[in-house]
Amino acid sequence: MQSVPVFCGKDCGGNACPLIATLENGRVRRVSNNPVGGKYLKGCRRGFDMPLELYAPDRLLKPLLRIGERGSGEFREASWEEALGLTADKLGEIRARFGAPAVLNLASAGSTSALHGTGPLLRRFLNLFGGATMWTGSYSTGAAQFVLPYLLGDQWTAAGFDAATMQYSGMIILWGANVLEARLGTEINQRLVEAKQRGAQIVVIDPRRSQTAKQTATWWLPCRPGTDAALMLAVLHVLLTEDQVDRPFIAAHSVGFDQLERYVLGLDGDEARTPRWAEELCGVQSEEIIRFSRAYAAAKPAMLLPGYSIQRVFAGEESYRLAVTLQIATGNLGQRGGSTGSLNDSLPAPRVGTLPAPRISNQPPLPVVRWPDAVLEGRAGGYPADIHAIYSVGGNYLNQGGDIAKNIAAFKKVDFAVCHELFLTPTARYCDVVLPAAHALEKEDIGLPWTGNFLTYKPQAVPPQGEARCDYDIFCDLAERLGFEPEFSEGRSAAAWVQHFLERSEVPDHDAFRRTGVYLAPDQERVGLADFAVDPARHPLSTPSGRVEIACERYQRETGFPAIPTWQAPPQDPRYPLLLITPKSPHRTHSQGSSLPHIRHRAAHALEMHPTDAATRDLGDGDRARVYNALGATRLPVRLCADLIPGVVCMPEGVWVELGEDGLDTAGAANMLTSTQGTAPGRACIMHGVSVEVSRE
Repeated sequence: MQSVPVFCGKDCGGNACPLIATLENGRVRRVSNNPVGGKYLKGCRRGFDMPLELYAPDRLLKPLLRIGERGSGEFREASWEEALGLTADKLGEIRARFGAPAVLNLASAGSTSALHGTGPLLRRFLNLFGGATMWTGSYSTGAAQFVLPYLLGDQWTAAGFDAATMQYSGMIILWGANVLEARLGTEINQRLVEAKQRGAQIVVIDPRRSQTAKQTATWWLPCRPGTDAALMLAVLHVLLTEDQVDRPFIAAHSVGFDQLERYVLGLDGDEARTPRWAEELCGVQSEEIIRFSRAYAAAKPAMLLPGYSIQRVFAGEESYRLAVTLQIATGNLGQRGGSTGSLNDSLPAPRVGTLPAPRISNQPPLPVVRWPDAVLEGRAGGYPADIHAIYSVGGNYLNQGGDIAKNIAAFKKVDFAVCHELFLTPTARYCDVVLPAAHALEKEDIGLPWTGNFLTYKPQAVPPQGEARCDYDIFCDLAERLGFEPEFSEGRSAAAWVQHFLERSEVPDHDAFRRTGVYLAPDQERVGLADFAVDPARHPLSTPSGRVEIACERYQRETGFPAIPTWQAPPQDPRYPLLLITPKSPHRTHSQGSSLPHIRHRAAHALEMHPTDAATRDLGDGDRARVYNALGATRLPVRLCADLIPGVVCMPEGVWVELGEDGLDTAGAANMLTSTQGTAPGRACIMHGVSVEVSRE
């Protein structure tokens, strides 16, 4: 037996968890926690399941060229020489005829690391190619990333917290943050359980009683999806009317609170945002809102951790504006054991080299949620370029983007599509060339955590299976054919780049890092915006006022939306009275692992419905149902679930679409029902609070 340090590099928020791969006779037998990670740095089954992916019988091990219609799944095996030659010829031809922006960069974070990160690799390649059309924003946190700079300036990227500071919290509010299942950091789960054990109040605000709520919550507030902003405004109303806001802290650290106060209290001529007003919208009883507000005000310090779900809704920008406001109003911003109410992953990892992408001036931007619209409509529809080719690496965009039917049409329209993949995903099925990518266990790299002040390292645990190759080597060969290999590789192999990154890092002992797989930076208890909280005059923000802009005139001027955060009622269609949520599955990372039988059998995919909603539709446990709206439909079994509030149905995202002869999905792919419209003004995805109806199939 041999053990080597590894990490999974998956796109789950715990992407650099320190793990150990145990090998026997040259094969990985199991993956488990690395003891060097100590008590708190722990992985999950996503990483532990890596051997299932590595040795899956349907893993792609040779290049494939399409021979049937796109989407048919008909391919033939090809040599690397033929596949790379065809790819280079097609890309070069499209660049010559239409310009480099005619190629759409569809990179995502299927692999996240210093060298083999799929997003940065494709960006570097295509920028050297001439500058493709590149998406902007984020499926994960698009609305938050759009609005937080208006509140916090450039410092929004340093507004998170280290999980170790949770030990000082009197109350931890998980507002739409299902951390035990969705993973918002390697360390948070263990810290949260410990906080409950020592007596901290754990409040979970979520439309379903998730595993996080069941295992850690001392208080569950079931709030209708898409109405978190209304609940936050009602909490502010209680704090204001009971004189529980920290006026000196508000005055020193923010501007515009007085304008928001007038709105909340109804002094501007509109109705007051009382708990009774909010109860009608969010479903939380007004007495519970008052009780929670008082407990929140009394808890010192209180950490508010907003999940990504509350900004993946209609007007999702408002919930993050108000989360920050609540932490200012209670004096918890920048306090140890408190939080800014911002994204928890916005603190830098330890210094280490990464592979940069050259800058391209005037590169056409494209909100990621709108990529299929850009392909289908092009310049005539107001988009920056006419797209003729798609290059997809590290993402299953056809399945994971809103409106799968539209995504399929976009892939069918382009002249050429290529992807790097481990499996024949729905996206790969619509490509002309599929290049077999190496697995994480087949690549040496350095792990860059989304949260936490540490780094991880992994050697190549095993050689690539079959003819699979790492993305870096694939791009090197394509760059050579297209004439810019020296600029892409800079004369370095993958191993040489890793060594180069270490030489530029803060890691003091490279040998120990390679041996143990873990480097812990000295400060493990960082508090975002702590200096600003202590002395805002000496450490101002980069906003026009130097303070948090609760009322932001620039936001109003540039977006046309109110300067203060407000309640914006989502549109309602009486034909689709149920609200769909599409949470993460704890068994896979988005769509990664969706095809693996062991993972599929671990938790059968189903539509969770409250028994009351099911009964009114003559549906019982196990019955097959049709879930539909104006965009599309899908079919899957029903699972009765009393842990959901009535009026809400739940379908975990990530299951691969499977179209039947009638064109309807038979697998329960959630994005058959979601849109590319996006939030306003951030144009970020809407994946929760989606209006649907359910009927017996």
